[in-house]
Amino acid sequence: MIIYILLKVFHIPNYIYSLYGNFEYKLIELLIIFFVSTIGLIVFTNKRFNENKKDLYEWVDLNNKLNQYESKFENIVYNVSGIAIYGIGKDHRVTYWNRACEKMFGFENSKAVGKKIEDLIVPNSILGNFKKDIDKYYESNIEIHHGEIDYLHENGTVLNVLTSFHKQENIFGIHELYNLSVDLTELKRIKKELRKSNAKLRTLARTDSLTHLPNRYSILEKINHEKLKYERSKEIFTIAMVDLDNFKEINDKYGHNCGDFVLKQFSNIMVNLVRKQDVVGRYGGDEFILLLPQTNASGALHLAKLILQKITKFPIKCKGIEISLTATIGVIDYQDEEITVDDLIKKADKAMYKGKAQGKNKAIVLK
Repeated sequence: MIIYILLKVFHIPNYIYSLYGNFEYKLIELLIIFFVSTIGLIVFTNKRFNENKKDLYEWVDLNNKLNQYESKFENIVYNVSGIAIYGIGKDHRVTYWNRACEKMFGFENSKAVGKKIEDLIVPNSILGNFKKDIDKYYESNIEIHHGEIDYLHENGTVLNVLTSFHKQENIFGIHELYNLSVDLTELKRIKKELRKSNAKLRTLARTDSLTHLPNRYSILEKINHEKLKYERSKEIFTIAMVDLDNFKEINDKYGHNCGDFVLKQFSNIMVNLVRKQDVVGRYGGDEFILLLPQTNASGALHLAKLILQKITKFPIKCKGIEISLTATIGVIDYQDEEITVDDLIKKADKAMYKGKAQGKNKAIVLK
């Protein structure tokens, strides 16, 4: 409208009309209006662009950053160590297969994607239920139970894994099922080895390294156990302190290797003479303790004399040399709840030293 008024004010239409006639006048008038309108539109658009240029650049920058983050996240998920992640569609075909899947199951990404998951890693023993669970999750959102499951490696090895399923919607609005799996096979093997190692350590902590008898800690633990049994049922037990006579002379004369050999052989002699429920322990050095459940002092004294007879009658041979042995044994039975285990051992020790004072090679019962 403004353009039309300007044309009239400057008498431009009359001039054009006189030169070209009515048709040409109308055409030129339209061209002028179009040209001026186009310039106005360009000016307006440029103004609006300048007003929104900052927002546009920010949007482009944000979109670039978003693409970078998506790429970074995809890289992390694909390369994550120890967590196998695969995706499957409604037809059970693999849509995603990360690097940990390749390592855990043996199938390369190119061989896995597009294949049905049950044709790759699902054993026949769970095949039917596995397929039903996938279908139920897609059709009714009935979640698959999270927990342990057996999968197959490409080589046929069975893998025990901890598994979890999750349904996600992709950018096209299509639901896909994703599975996260952690291999428990190696972990269980390590735990089993660890249990064995711990059991071995517990045994070593209670075993004398030379004679393989219960050590001081272990034998005291067993005596305390018998004391508790006595307090409940008055079931008597006896301990005997056994000490080899003149053992230092054996070490000095024949050497420590022979001395160690004598200790081991003497240990075997006692173990072979006691009952199955009895315990022979090494208290320290050349001192040993016998723990005799359900045995009074009289029964323990009989056993002690058998031990002395055995070692006197059969010398121990080391490097072709016969080494004669004698020992002194102090015996005490437990009949007083007020006596501690330490006091009981001291009494047995006192009886043993009494035998030493009387000439050694004796078994003494402390009254």
